Amino acid sequence: MIAPLKVFFLEDDQQMAELLDLRLKQMGYHVCGKANNVEAAVSSIQECKPDIALIDIELQGQNDGLAIGDYLLNNTDIPFVYMTGHDEAKILEMARRTVPDGYLLKPFDDRQLRVAVEMAMRRG
Repeated sequence: MIAPLKVFFLEDDQQMAELLDLRLKQMGYHVCGKANNVEAAVSSIQECKPDIALIDIELQGQNDGLAIGDYLLNNTDIPFVYMTGHDEAKILEMARRTVPDGYLLKPFDDRQLRVAVEMAMRRG
């Protein structure tokens, strides 16, 4: 049997984090780590070594999630997908510079989430 994908996610909204955790597990993924801030995210990613990371761009009103995208790009080979409610040109351009493997606009449904995860895993 193939082991389920190990997923890490960064989400600062507690309600959204709980829902995302439940949704990912119901889809058969293994949530190996989660965090609600940049420092905890780096630590958790180093510890759980996920197959994929889902990253909320806006944390406590700042675009700090982009720092994790940059970290993943420059220090790992872990594919990552941004999750955000923002589609403004400035944020899209900043996100594009970190070369994400996907971009999910909130709110998203289970189908969109599954497709984003599966497509991100097709690289390489």
